[in-house]
Amino acid sequence: MNKIYQNIKKEYLFQFIRNTSLSEGVWMLFLAARGMSLVQIGLLESVFHITGMLMEVPTGFIADRYGRRFSRVLGRVMGFLSCIIMLSSHSFWLFALGFVFTGLSYNLESGAGDALIYDTLTECGKQEEYMKVKGRNEVCFQLARLVSLVAGGAVATISYDLAYILTLFIHLAAFGISLTFTEPNVMKAAKPDSLIQHMGESLKAVWNNRGVLPLVLHLEVFSLLYTTLYFYFQNFMKSQGYIEYQIGLILAATSVLGVIVSASAYKVENRLGDRKVVLLTGILPGLLFLAVAFTRAEPLALIILASVEGFMFVVFGDYINKRIPSEHRATLLSFEAMIFSVMMIVFFPLVGFLSQHYGFKLAFGVIAALSLISGGATTVFVLKSNLRKAQQESTNQA
Repeated sequence: MNKIYQNIKKEYLFQFIRNTSLSEGVWMLFLAARGMSLVQIGLLESVFHITGMLMEVPTGFIADRYGRRFSRVLGRVMGFLSCIIMLSSHSFWLFALGFVFTGLSYNLESGAGDALIYDTLTECGKQEEYMKVKGRNEVCFQLARLVSLVAGGAVATISYDLAYILTLFIHLAAFGISLTFTEPNVMKAAKPDSLIQHMGESLKAVWNNRGVLPLVLHLEVFSLLYTTLYFYFQNFMKSQGYIEYQIGLILAATSVLGVIVSASAYKVENRLGDRKVVLLTGILPGLLFLAVAFTRAEPLALIILASVEGFMFVVFGDYINKRIPSEHRATLLSFEAMIFSVMMIVFFPLVGFLSQHYGFKLAFGVIAALSLISGGATTVFVLKSNLRKAQQESTNQA
């Protein structure tokens, strides 16, 4: 048990190294410097998410069939290759190929990473610690992002290419750490024989656990809107006269608050309870998106939004994992990521089109409106579902 529990400590280092990508805060500026328009950048992001849509379930099968560790290692190889392609590219189609490999690197990690950690805790009889571990994981992620944005912004003022070259070595370091994880025994108990069989069983598992879908949609719609705003914010700040280093500092501030909130997310959740958590996360984001769209306090609103993102990622990750079976965990978490990708395929280039032809502020206003509508709707739906479940449990006990 001591050996398998070492996965948790290794996970913190792995997440920090893996996410210390110096290209994180400047990739859109890098593409613009190499001649890509906002519309083309939006389409390239769609390529990334089309890859995600097509490959999330197959890569989830890889993790469920061949192991979470194997999937994670393969993901680091794909990340390294994507970085080489990006450095070598000067045309839309070569960049598109690079984004395919980037998408695969995320696909191979998205379901496998969470599944490996949750199954490790389950094997050790400590699954109740998942929210705390997830919070610490998010702290490592936000610290890595902080380093990435500050260092990446500084390096980018010298050369965009240098930021990607240094990221290559970071991928190699993450690859080395990924080899040290131990596969949980749950993987040795039941493995799917084929992709088709596993997809059928996973779809059945989704149906049997369909109560988790409102939580998935609540989290992923917010992620869609926040991620889109976050990336286009780079170009928005550039249009306002900020230099790369200043943009990096502003984005780094989002990570600072993210670290603080992520570390205490489980404590806040314990005090509020799931009902108040859903209510808060349904209303607050829309108000903050409005502040970005219609005030001059855009950086402050983005920074606070980052804290909401960190909180939701930790808390709803725990809510979702508790409701899905271990044998299909990687595939079902990949299915969750696929929902995000499907929405991004359409939404990200649309915001790029609006930003290019009508201005960033109008595009941010559309994001705010969608947040208020979707946040309100999903909050009402989730709360009603929880109320019906509580009433049914009360009836059964009576």
